[in-house]
Amino acid sequence: MNDRRSFLKKSAGLAAVATGMATILPAHANTLSSTKWDEEVDLLIIGSGFTGQSVAVNANRAGIKVTVLEKMQVIGGNSAINGGWFAVPRNPIQLAQGITDDSPAELVKDQMIAARGMGNEAMLTRIAEKALPAYNMCIEAGVKFKKDFNIQVGGHNKARAIRLEAGTGGGITTKLYEAGVREGVDYRLQHKVEDFIMDGDEILGVVVRKGYRFPNEDTGHLVRIRARKGVVLASGGFARNMKLRFIVDPSLDPTLDCTNQLGATGEATLTAMNHGALPVHMNMIQTGHWGSPDEGGFGWSNALLSIGWHKGIAVNPTTGKRIMDERADRLTCSAAIMACRHKDGSPAYPLVFFNKNDHLGDDRVTRAVRDEMAWEMESLEQLADKFNVPLKQLRSTVEEWNQYVINQKDPDFNRKMDSAVKLEGPFVVSRVWPKVHYCMGGLKTDLDGRVINSSTLAPMKKLYAAGEVTGGVHGHARLSSCACLEGLAMGFIIPNTIKADA
Repeated sequence: MNDRRSFLKKSAGLAAVATGMATILPAHANTLSSTKWDEEVDLLIIGSGFTGQSVAVNANRAGIKVTVLEKMQVIGGNSAINGGWFAVPRNPIQLAQGITDDSPAELVKDQMIAARGMGNEAMLTRIAEKALPAYNMCIEAGVKFKKDFNIQVGGHNKARAIRLEAGTGGGITTKLYEAGVREGVDYRLQHKVEDFIMDGDEILGVVVRKGYRFPNEDTGHLVRIRARKGVVLASGGFARNMKLRFIVDPSLDPTLDCTNQLGATGEATLTAMNHGALPVHMNMIQTGHWGSPDEGGFGWSNALLSIGWHKGIAVNPTTGKRIMDERADRLTCSAAIMACRHKDGSPAYPLVFFNKNDHLGDDRVTRAVRDEMAWEMESLEQLADKFNVPLKQLRSTVEEWNQYVINQKDPDFNRKMDSAVKLEGPFVVSRVWPKVHYCMGGLKTDLDGRVINSSTLAPMKKLYAAGEVTGGVHGHARLSSCACLEGLAMGFIIPNTIKADA
């Protein structure tokens, strides 16, 4: 007997508010005994980002026949538009740079500091230990990383972040998709999961809206697909679901822009919850401190600020003073940035600037200036005039900073100074303001990726999840370059779990 009716009578009302729909349950809900399957497959993967692609490729190579369902009209989800950063301890570029004292344990140590007591050290360790296999999988698939590029990014104590040549995560998702197609993975676009079909706490299959055209809920038609070996949720977060965001974190500024693609609305997460999956840390929603108010969505600011945080400084335009350790983690930096306000409470967008002549021809600068989310300023006088910054204090701030560089010590914020340089015009200047970026909360899983049942606190049968759809991994703050790592690494773990369960 399908067990969803009794549970959903209690929870459908709340879920309806959270999703902005009349109800989370489609009108086609029926008993298990009357279910007529339109199709049967081995393994269903919901979502085609880093996690979905990695699980698909590795499961297929393990002899599991894979079908990937993507609700949007293109492959890749948020992963395709992310900044293309990938944390890999002991990667070849890092070793060539002479950095030989890094390890997965060092990465986890940094992550646990950022997590502020709420991270899952065992899970982070399992993920970090798969970093090199994930990197090698990408190389074998033809993924291109920037030549000789490996840097230290916010919250990390070592330079271990490599970056895609393409500048976005699409450099990975397209190549893994091509590898999957070559090797027999069945990809299906415009397939939106409407409901699960359960037998107790075992998932048997899904109800799918085939031919769905986002965001029109009336498009396509319903089919029921049985998944003999299970269902993997790799459907991402819910940062674009404004009603759900407000329910779980009413303190989050609703005016903040979002870096996510429009389909990041979390229906699969809510559907799993309706069937008893345990959610954790749902109110932990991360903002990207590198966001620009001068461009929509993800944009180029992430790439430009990979220079600014290392080579420049961030100042409050109302005071002309520095506001933070520019190399701190996202939570620390976002809080410092959003504290910059005019007297009426409106944002006083902090200014980040660095030396133009040190980065001539750098495509990160060229694109940002071209798209008018950064400006070239010949002097501090021109900068102060354009952005209405107190010139006397701005000069004093730069003079103090240049002395900090000489002394290799920052008495204001205790910033690590190894990448800092003296500031001398002309400058590249951009404005920053955080954007909603990543949901640390989601479905709780065990270390092998099995979704946990909220009633029994034991794993549900044949239901797996990984990536941003899960919660309880990163705690209060996920470090930059670790979303790519997590998704790709879990793609090695979950296929082994499925084989063991089978």
